[in-house]
Amino acid sequence: MQRRILVSADDYEIRIAVIENSKLAEYFFERRNEERIIGNIYKGIVTSITPGIDAAFIDIGLPRNAFLYVNDLLPDIQDYDFLEDEVNDTEENGEAPAVKSMELPPVSIRDLLKEGQQILIQLYKEPIGAKGSRVTTNISLPGRYVVLLPCTRHVGVSRRIVEEAERERLKQIVTRLLPDHMGAIIRTAGKDLGEEAFREDLAHLQHEWERIKAKRETSPAPALLYENPSMVFLLIQDLISDGIEEIVVDDPSLYSEIVEFVKVQFPKSVHQITLYDDPASIFRAYGMETFINNLRTRKIWLHSGGYIVIDETEAMTVIDVNTGRYIGKYNLEETVFKTNLEAATEIARQIRLRDIGGIILIDFIDMRSKEHQEEMIRHFHEQLKKDRSRIHLYPLTELGLLQMTRKRVRKSFMKSITQPCPYCKREGHILSVDTMIIKIFRTFEEICREEGAKTVVLRVHPRLAEKITQDHMTRVQVLEERYNAKFKILPSAELHFEQIVEELG
Repeated sequence: MQRRILVSADDYEIRIAVIENSKLAEYFFERRNEERIIGNIYKGIVTSITPGIDAAFIDIGLPRNAFLYVNDLLPDIQDYDFLEDEVNDTEENGEAPAVKSMELPPVSIRDLLKEGQQILIQLYKEPIGAKGSRVTTNISLPGRYVVLLPCTRHVGVSRRIVEEAERERLKQIVTRLLPDHMGAIIRTAGKDLGEEAFREDLAHLQHEWERIKAKRETSPAPALLYENPSMVFLLIQDLISDGIEEIVVDDPSLYSEIVEFVKVQFPKSVHQITLYDDPASIFRAYGMETFINNLRTRKIWLHSGGYIVIDETEAMTVIDVNTGRYIGKYNLEETVFKTNLEAATEIARQIRLRDIGGIILIDFIDMRSKEHQEEMIRHFHEQLKKDRSRIHLYPLTELGLLQMTRKRVRKSFMKSITQPCPYCKREGHILSVDTMIIKIFRTFEEICREEGAKTVVLRVHPRLAEKITQDHMTRVQVLEERYNAKFKILPSAELHFEQIVEELG
């Protein structure tokens, strides 16, 4: 399988696309005006305790207090998904493994915390909707080959290392190197390495932990003690040893940073990094913009003529499978089986690509054959192995529905770029104001770069024109100077909120 990473950086966002066999497999973006806070470590203050839900609210210096559930306060080894490698191993039968937690007597949140108490926590879920950030006291520090667990006595191995002898060898090495009170997770990149590589990695992480503890002693709460690396570097660290053939970057400054990072972390892979310097947008040149735009569609057509429909609700995501135009060649059962197999492949891809988390309910087409049902579930499980998030897959229900959960860490793609739609009484979604403003500025830049226009007039929805005039005229001036072109934005009441009409001068 051919795999490539595209990294595009401009004044608005850093965008990352993971391509597998010329198709978009994963897509991430970080906006310049938004901080990525997953993995950050804070010194917080307990502001209130709610015994009814066994939870506490923690002030960590963000606009909204974080949420600490009692199970995230007790010693536990089950939640490190933001670090990409999982603690739990997937069982051979494809079912979710049992949670490996320490046996502890029942305890109330009031037995462990009091209001005004200062506490060291790590953020592992960004705020989603009305829910605040989720935090844990089970601190984790990601390194090149291991994830250090300074507060947990456990040594685990990435599920992607499957050979039992290698798993045991790695465990023995890392256990010897760790202090008695610490634990670690061995990452996929640690496979086949010797003791010296782990010694250096653990020494660096332990030094970082000592620095965090020292900062905790001198910093008044609430305080940020440790900031997780940018998503770009975390993703490269996680994927570069997993069959990535090329990393293509379109920004010279970020390219230099990535080269320096890889030189230190993965010196043998520096040759895989390429600087893209063509005037055309890198995402358009590789055909990724079409894939990204299609992520907003509910209906996804399959090559056979069948289709799936994806609906995200507040409580769960529901996916329906239909035969559509596919009529098969032999009989109904065979037609349904082939449609379900193709749908299973696409559903696994779409869940990963759209970063859908939480409860997912899939309504495959009913199959009478038990053998076909089992084969379809086996195939679906194999496709889900490409996903780096933790997934639990459950047996088919009596109604033929397949239930699964996928670790929810951040907003899904749809929720990140849209807002409630005013045209349909807020029952649907349109692109958000911030997303549309970025799209308007990118449109101007692409026209100037690719067509050499000296005057660009863009007609947009009045609300967007007003927002740019009030808050973004400095950005307009910067762009005009950069491209030596005049940029005019005209309000047009007849345009849909998502429309941009170009007029070249």
